[in-house]
Amino acid sequence: MKAIETKGRILSNGTIQLDEPIDVVPGKVRLVILFPEDIRQEHPPKLSPEERKRIVAVMDSVAELSLKKGPPVSNRKHDQYLFGENG
Repeated sequence: MKAIETKGRILSNGTIQLDEPIDVVPGKVRLVILFPEDIRQEHPPKLSPEERKRIVAVMDSVAELSLKKGPPVSNRKHDQYLFGENG
């Protein structure tokens, strides 16, 4: 089995991003991930109940904006909405 050592990072979505491309044929590989001892794997702190309530309240107020009735619109006039009367 051939081995290549390179550096990279694990992104928040769980994917791995290499610092530099490697010159190999595309295909499946087996990965061994080594965490340097000087790197601390910290997890973000959980939200306090008060902070969670505050965030939910803000999200609720944003959601209420879509419930308000506005003037009827037509998609036929989308250029006028974007660029003005002479769109």
